[in-house]
Amino acid sequence: MSAAEIADNKWELSSTKPPVGSASGIAQILLMGGFAVFFVWIIVFSVIAIVTPKAEDSGLAGQYKDMGVEGADGGEAAAPAE
Repeated sequence: MSAAEIADNKWELSSTKPPVGSASGIAQILLMGGFAVFFVWIIVFSVIAIVTPKAEDSGLAGQYKDMGVEGADGGEAAAPAE
């Protein structure tokens, strides 16, 4: 680029225009839109999960008190197969 081209700033005008004339430009715009939608989805469902009331016994903490020893029938342990 010559000094005259830099001085007249025409390259700045052309660099600010989105490349909607080519397939790669459209794909780039769609990809960025997809990322934006994905992050908005993450934020929205995070807020929903934070403000939604939870059941008292939901999750692992609620299930911990109901745990028991499964398989302990009081008898002898089975002998290993030979």
